[in-house]
Amino acid sequence: MSRQVGDRYACDKCGAQLVYEKPCPCPSDSMPHSEICCGEQMKMVQAGTPENMKKG
Repeated sequence: MSRQVGDRYACDKCGAQLVYEKPCPCPSDSMPHSEICCGEQMKMVQAGTPENMKKG
């Protein structure tokens, strides 16, 4: 899946968040995407999700 403007990813370990300000033009089928923090794939979250609201 390609990344769109506003897509937000959060790290479960440290709470850092990454937000796409420009869409990713890469073809999603032939090029895998990953957002890595603390050695693990970050998880997509909704905008405004507080970092202390971790699942688990």
